[in-house]
Amino acid sequence: MSPGFRDHPRLRRRRSGSIRDRKIDVPGVDPNEGPLRILLVDDSPVNLAVCARLLGRMGCQVEPATTGEYALAMFRDGCPEARYDLVLIDMNMPGMNGMETSKEIRKMEADLPPGHPYCDRPVPILILTSQDPGKHLADMHRAGINDFLLKPFQPEVVCEALSKWIPVHA
Repeated sequence: MSPGFRDHPRLRRRRSGSIRDRKIDVPGVDPNEGPLRILLVDDSPVNLAVCARLLGRMGCQVEPATTGEYALAMFRDGCPEARYDLVLIDMNMPGMNGMETSKEIRKMEADLPPGHPYCDRPVPILILTSQDPGKHLADMHRAGINDFLLKPFQPEVVCEALSKWIPVHA
């Protein structure tokens, strides 16, 4: 007789306050000013969930998008109040990829009325990629991308990127 579901040992439950849930302080970012708002764009639901959880531990409010087109609509809808402090975009997505999405965001910023916060300080855009971006750096610069993060990334690397780019926009 093969073992049934009830015959398997019970899995241990994670304790509340597990190290995977603990808050991560980001140097240079004041948590008293409210959560950082991040537009996270990735076609992989797993990558979105993992990255959103990590950013949540860093005090960020994440708005996920699964396509470049959807991200542009979210950015356009948020433009009246300059809603995002940072945009993280996967480089390789079906349809509109990360570089094309970044170019379109920069075009939207260029069309904003004078005095809009994005006119003085464009929102930082970081590309998420699992490939060596060396051969794409010039294209990324032309697309208005500020930096990149290599996947899979460690919390320290994400924390360093937030420390580097968020104060630019704050």
